[in-house]
Amino acid sequence: MSLSFVRNLLLVVALAAVPLLPLQAAGMEGKPAPAVSLPGADGKTHSLVELAAGRPTVVLFWATWCPYCKALMPHLQSLLDEYGTDRIEVVAIDIWEDNDDDWKEVVLENGYDFRNLLKGDALAPQWQVRGTPGLFVLAADGTVVFDRNAHQFTPVRRNVAAITAEQGNRAKAARAAPLWAAQVRKVLDAELAKNAGTGNAGR
Repeated sequence: MSLSFVRNLLLVVALAAVPLLPLQAAGMEGKPAPAVSLPGADGKTHSLVELAAGRPTVVLFWATWCPYCKALMPHLQSLLDEYGTDRIEVVAIDIWEDNDDDWKEVVLENGYDFRNLLKGDALAPQWQVRGTPGLFVLAADGTVVFDRNAHQFTPVRRNVAAITAEQGNRAKAARAAPLWAAQVRKVLDAELAKNAGTGNAGR
C-alpha cells in the first residue's frame, strides 16, 4: 500500500468526519424584482408594476398540487383583509400546472381575491424559484426585501413521530405556513412604517 494511497484515504476519512452545514440560498433580497407581464384570471395581461401600484407587495409563486402553498394562502388572504388593498397587494403567480384552468378550483372555491397571474413557468428561474412556494415581499419601489429561500430553518419539533407518513407534507405545511406568514407580516410592518415616515403610506 503506497504512502500516497494512505494519505488520500486519511483525507477522505477526515472530510467525511466534518459535519455538513446546510446550504443557504443567497436569494433575491436587495435586488430589483424581475419584470412580470402575464395573463390574469380576467384574461388580460398585467404587469407586476401595474398591480403593485407603489404599495408593498407579497408575491407568491404557487401550484395547485403544492400542500405548502395551499396552507399558506389563507394566511396571505388574512393579511390582505387586515391591511387592506389601499396599503398592500398580494400577487399569486400560478406555475407548473398540467392544465391552464387548474388554478380555479383552489382560488375560486376559497374566495381568494389575490391578483392572480397565470402561466408563470418561464419566470420561475428569473426569480430563483426552484420549488414551491416561492414567497417574496417587495418594497414600494419594487426592491425584493424578503425571499423565503434566504431564510431557511429547520423546525424544532417536540414530537417528530406525531407526523405520520400518511399525514406527510400536509401536516408539515400546516405548521410551516403560519411561521412564513409571521415573517411576511414583520417585513410588511417595517415597510409600511418606513413609508409612513416618508409620507408615502399607500394609495
